[in-house]
Amino acid sequence: MRPLGSDPNQLAEAAVALRRTIHANPETAFEEISTARLVAERMRARGLDVRTEVGTTGVVALLDSGRPGKTVLLRADLDALPVEERTGLPFAATNGKMHACGHDGHVAALDMAADLLILEPPASGRVLFAFQPAEEGTGGATAMIAGGVLDDPRPDAVFALHLWTPLPLGTVGVAAGPVMAAVDEFRISITGPGGHAASPHETRDTVLAAAHVVGGLPSVVSRRLPPLQPALVSVTSIHGGTAFNVVPEEVVLTGTCRAFDAESIARLPGLVADVAAAAATVTGCRAETTYLQKSRAVVNDPAEAARAARVAALLVGEMNVTADCRTMGGEDFSEFLARVPGAFVFVGAARADEPDGRLRPHHAPVFDFDERALPLAARLHAAWARSALAGA
Repeated sequence: MRPLGSDPNQLAEAAVALRRTIHANPETAFEEISTARLVAERMRARGLDVRTEVGTTGVVALLDSGRPGKTVLLRADLDALPVEERTGLPFAATNGKMHACGHDGHVAALDMAADLLILEPPASGRVLFAFQPAEEGTGGATAMIAGGVLDDPRPDAVFALHLWTPLPLGTVGVAAGPVMAAVDEFRISITGPGGHAASPHETRDTVLAAAHVVGGLPSVVSRRLPPLQPALVSVTSIHGGTAFNVVPEEVVLTGTCRAFDAESIARLPGLVADVAAAAATVTGCRAETTYLQKSRAVVNDPAEAARAARVAALLVGEMNVTADCRTMGGEDFSEFLARVPGAFVFVGAARADEPDGRLRPHHAPVFDFDERALPLAARLHAAWARSALAGA
């Protein structure tokens, strides 16, 4: 095995260069062919064993110390979003897609971590570098697991991180238990006889019914779920009608539900359907609710979260490690954590001109992060792996 560089400054510069290359050439879910090829080539150049097409476009590289011991897995996500970039960066994408959530940085940090672990190899055991496709709500983690990423060798622990602009540069967020919400998707179709807007008594007002649904869904959280268990129900699109004087036969609403705890997650599908049915009944319409549970809550193993916090404190100081990092956003690394103990942490990446990240938020066309966070993310990957393999 041989690193692609050894000087710390050189490694940091290489990580930035790789991030910018990937950023300029984004690929969306299960289409990360060029990105995966680039990652695989770099891993092979280090002399690592590489598997490709794991879960369609995933890449897995193995660093083996040659001595018996545990196996750990480090994960980064490859995919971009179908977002038209408006950052004005010199390396901005121009193909209608965008790395608007920092995945380009995740890949670059894990790539740099490979060099760090080769330069200072673990005393025993093995490290798997998993580059996952399709994290953005499209089943990439499940596909990689089905493709055998957790088999032969099976990891004893797993780890991933997210560059996080709501946190200041030089800080790390890590907490035990749930840190990201389960993500569900719903579609409600309201139907009824349409007709002329001048004769509403001869129709069934699907628009009014949809309005009742929108107004009623907040009560699911405020009145039907325990107030000390965070949950969220949001309608995010409404489609219906083609003319100002016609009551449409169908109005379709879509949205998302999110929660941390198993009780709320289990109850939400029925509660959303109840609200839709009640709104339809009162207006004489019909409601059909389709509910899809897309990803589980991200739940950190307490011991591995504690390990991540200890490692982070050694890198940035205890005062710069926070447990105040939970978010209603979702992450399908939850599928790994549901099968293997591990930790998911947040690495502060707010730009100096935006200390809270609100002007360039995640998933926005103007999203960006401070590239000085990349070396810290890489060192965190490597330090956690060494600690987990050593059992420290």
